[in-house]
Amino acid sequence: MQIQSGLSLMDYLNDPAKSQQALDRAVQAQKQNLAGELTELDTGLGGMSDNEIDDTLKKMEQGQSSVSLQSLDNMIAFHSKPVATQLQDLAKRFGIETPTEIKLVEGKWQVAGADAEDARPELQRLQQYLDADQGLQKRMDQLNRLSEFFEWGSTRDFAAQLKEAKVSETDVVSYLKQSRSHLMSMDSFTLSSSEVKLNSRGEAQHLFDAAKKLFGVSEPKS
Repeated sequence: MQIQSGLSLMDYLNDPAKSQQALDRAVQAQKQNLAGELTELDTGLGGMSDNEIDDTLKKMEQGQSSVSLQSLDNMIAFHSKPVATQLQDLAKRFGIETPTEIKLVEGKWQVAGADAEDARPELQRLQQYLDADQGLQKRMDQLNRLSEFFEWGSTRDFAAQLKEAKVSETDVVSYLKQSRSHLMSMDSFTLSSSEVKLNSRGEAQHLFDAAKKLFGVSEPKS
């Protein structure tokens, strides 16, 4: 999935205000009425239909949305609950006790090991259920995409912090590229009878912590 901004990585870092102005012009050019979008997201999370979530994701992919990271985080937290509950119920029903990865492969959520010749029956049953429940697959896809946007947005904010800490431009760009590649490859959930984890969640912070250590960036004094 590609997030389009119309500006280079360093354009964004060097002049966030210019980046926002470009976004505003794009919105006007497309005659998109996005007024009140943040308020709607923050106050109407429970009322968003699948189509409305898809529309929000499409706008973000096209660089036509100014949804805040906090709003994205709220959306993910809210919509994760029913998906996690359903997946955990399935794990208990089929007897999946050890952590099992469900990964997005060519647009379809695949249970790791379910297609092996000696696949465990519980994994095969879970895969059969996922194949039959397209609604669940779609909700998993939406959550995964929302998480990618949130983690990438956080990464760009962290990159700005590295720049402020006098990390070289070359190193900042390298951090952005490597982080993006890593985040875009984490299309997966980990499931067991005790928990469900969206694997991209929190990865931006982990990568930032590693980058600070690598570049010798100290924590600001309180």
